[in-house]
Amino acid sequence: MLFKKTIISSIIAAALAIVAFTGTSGVAQADSFNVKLATGHPPGFHYVKFFKEYFAPELKRRVAARTNHTMSVTELYSASAVKVTETLEGVQRGVVDIGGGCYCFEAAKLPLHAFQVWTPFGPFSPIKSLSVARDVYSTTPELIDIFEKKFNQKLIGLIVLDPYEIISRKPLLKLTDLKGYKIGAAGANLAWLEGTGAVPVQTNGAIAYTSLQTGVFDAVIGFASFFEAAKFYELAPHYMKIGVGSVTWLFVHINLDTYNKFPPEIRKIIDELGRDYEQVIAMDKEEAYLPTLQRIADKGGTIHDLSDETKAKWAESLKGLPAKKAKEFNAKGYPASAVLKRSIASAEKHGHVWPIKYKVD
Repeated sequence: MLFKKTIISSIIAAALAIVAFTGTSGVAQADSFNVKLATGHPPGFHYVKFFKEYFAPELKRRVAARTNHTMSVTELYSASAVKVTETLEGVQRGVVDIGGGCYCFEAAKLPLHAFQVWTPFGPFSPIKSLSVARDVYSTTPELIDIFEKKFNQKLIGLIVLDPYEIISRKPLLKLTDLKGYKIGAAGANLAWLEGTGAVPVQTNGAIAYTSLQTGVFDAVIGFASFFEAAKFYELAPHYMKIGVGSVTWLFVHINLDTYNKFPPEIRKIIDELGRDYEQVIAMDKEEAYLPTLQRIADKGGTIHDLSDETKAKWAESLKGLPAKKAKEFNAKGYPASAVLKRSIASAEKHGHVWPIKYKVD
């Protein structure tokens, strides 16, 4: 009798195990995930606007539509979680899961990512600038691998800016107009003022308006969408189209631990969304540039075009910049010459004509 009960118990246990197995096989467990999406910039900043209007809602929508899971997004902007200068570190430490920021604030850790800044008067088109950047990143593993190897994060999107220009208290139509004039710029952009006689002043987007207001400088290098959003034209009504080009050096990174905890289908969505997001921004920058200038003009700004002659003279004054940067960072073990050569060649492939032929050894 005991033997019979044992056999029956074994059969029941086996049957329950089979039911449990077949009941879960082929049906993925539904999980609820949350990510903290952050940047030090405010929602008025162009890429943050698209975090709110595109990236966050699209991430939730795609996860719901293509998986059995759900995704919520905690949005943390305006330095509520990380400052503009701390995004890389914040993502690395897991303070936030996904962070948007600028390589311009990471010159010590990521100097090579400023390669488009080292070749001023590059592609004016944001779409072409992004294409050049992607060409270079795709052929230079060092630009991508460093994030995972040293900073516990993964690149999911590059962000292009509209063309860099100058807004000023007075017109700056010739290089001689820059002599002795205090001009604010962020990080590597200061190099564009070398040889012009201007007085370069370090700044960033968070303090530039106040610095202009208090006389720390009288002009600032930036871009149309930023100048409009922060109402710089109220203090400096002269908008100078200087032609140094559009630069792709903002980023969207995800913490590697966060990324790896997701199932493969969500990781795929994040990878795809990062690339879609960068294209959406590039197209918006391309289309919005002239209307933005018109709105600045309608609000009292005066738009000035530098002559081709002045642009050529400015470019001539910076002809040694790429070679100088290549030598500096080659010596530190970076493939700087290779990156700059690829960037210059890619720009030409996409139809750009340089005002000067840069030489890089």
